[in-house]
Amino acid sequence: MSHIIAGRLDELPSDIRRQLGSFRHKVFIQRLHWEIPGVPHDATSEWDQFDAQATVHLVALSADGQVCGCARLMPTTGPCLLRDVFPQLVSPGSLPASPSIWELSRFAASGLPDHRTGSTSGMSLFPYAMALALSFGATRVVGVLSHSVARLYRRFGLDLRDIGVGAAPGRASVVASSIDLGPASFHRLGCDPVTLLNAITLVGEHLPPEPCMPACFHPAQANPLASGGRGDGPLPVCDNSTAHTRAIV
Repeated sequence: MSHIIAGRLDELPSDIRRQLGSFRHKVFIQRLHWEIPGVPHDATSEWDQFDAQATVHLVALSADGQVCGCARLMPTTGPCLLRDVFPQLVSPGSLPASPSIWELSRFAASGLPDHRTGSTSGMSLFPYAMALALSFGATRVVGVLSHSVARLYRRFGLDLRDIGVGAAPGRASVVASSIDLGPASFHRLGCDPVTLLNAITLVGEHLPPEPCMPACFHPAQANPLASGGRGDGPLPVCDNSTAHTRAIV
């Protein structure tokens, strides 16, 4: 059995924080060969300037306590990748800056059970990130991703919408996109966001305002993706099978 936790970086347990940095380094530096400013060549962890402040980290742990998935969420009212690193992807004056729009980045996971197919898929962690963002008042999430990852998201069932200007100079391989967090989006995935949120263990005292769901969402009686209440026990989200790791900026 395994579980999912969420919290600010400095409030995550030290061992999980260490594992998270190592997991991200293996995915984004070693496997995808990203060159990230501030990450030296001999580093064993991957962090950047967006990991502090109001950023919330979602971490999936395997049955033996190892990090097997991650995502980070940050409100667009503060520093974020889209505005501070990739502003040319969006038309001037159209950069999101609202407490109801959160940015999702550094998504990667492998070996998570997919209740819809009975197999494993790293994408199974994504609905939890959506539910967590929704609980913080987000009505949609935005992100910067490659064209291949965008195709993967759409195959998974996400209603991904381009918000950018197309291919920006020097950024032809990535696009800016958004995902609505309304009931229809979760229905397409066969998920109940309240049940998903209740399966996440929140750590620390400095998260955004107490998570809550909009009135249009109601707890489901049962959901194959998640079970149990927050902190009531482990959640089966990872196993030891091998699977391709999916990643987003």
